[in-house]
Amino acid sequence: MDLDSPPLFSLMNLERKANLRNLKNVKNLKNCSHLIIWRGKLLFQFNDGKPFPYLIKQRIRFIQSLKKYIFLGEFENRNVVLWDISDSREVLGNTEQIGSFNDPERNFHPDLPKNTYFCDLRNLLPLLNPKYGNLCATAKGMYEWHKRVSFCQSCGGKLSSKKAGWEKTCEKCNYKQFPRIDPVVIMLVKKGNDILLGRSHGWPAKMYSCLAGFIEPGETIEAAAEREVMEESGVRIKNVQYVTSQPWPFPASLMIGCTGEAQSRTIKIDKDELEDVIWVSKEEVFRALNGLDTSIFMARKGAIARYLIEKWVAGLI
Repeated sequence: MDLDSPPLFSLMNLERKANLRNLKNVKNLKNCSHLIIWRGKLLFQFNDGKPFPYLIKQRIRFIQSLKKYIFLGEFENRNVVLWDISDSREVLGNTEQIGSFNDPERNFHPDLPKNTYFCDLRNLLPLLNPKYGNLCATAKGMYEWHKRVSFCQSCGGKLSSKKAGWEKTCEKCNYKQFPRIDPVVIMLVKKGNDILLGRSHGWPAKMYSCLAGFIEPGETIEAAAEREVMEESGVRIKNVQYVTSQPWPFPASLMIGCTGEAQSRTIKIDKDELEDVIWVSKEEVFRALNGLDTSIFMARKGAIARYLIEKWVAGLI
């Protein structure tokens, strides 16, 4: 990881071009590229084992009849339109792990090139070029919002998609809804030569990460960080400092990365929240990051937790 660069999804090279969302037919602009998503899995092309979002310059057969689309913005001088083909029965491959924490399956469409697959974005984080991170995060995040929000929060009426997918309007009371994200604090908690790491139920074996939690109404970032660490681990922290942030479309979070100083080492785990919480030394983390110790695994590459941990090991935070 390049520690001088922002976390994977935070490189802002997708221009939103919000002024184009009011056009009636954004999808018909001459310089359009089309991105396809199926059941939450984006279409990728693999070259030498590396994934690239498969951007199609023409509307192919199975999206010709679709009416709903999402205009994502301008990427590399082309307007990118997202098409959801989740209703398609032509996509092949195992579907048992769809929506799980780890879905390694590569589903495919027989009409598409052989080296293109629908893949879980989270599973590809260690392989994805940061150049494409924000484009993929925006596509995934907008898909998740459209999937979850179908009815009016005010009257329960049916919603219609407007402004190229960036607004939904109630057909009954005209109440408008917009894409929303949930702010989440994620904390690198330090004490001397150690950091505090936890693991959630259902994570891959031996995987540990920084503690994290949602910010509640009426809270500051600092207060949320202190509360979440205390609730999950029983450890009180102080001197919370902001480091960086990262969009996290699983399904709709903005991860706010911070550091904090622990006031004690005593751990009292909330088993409803976490399976385990441990102190890990810098030497142990270094060995784990470099594959020299397989008794513990750090958060996967591409996650902001991994970014914070690597910066700490390098002595940068």
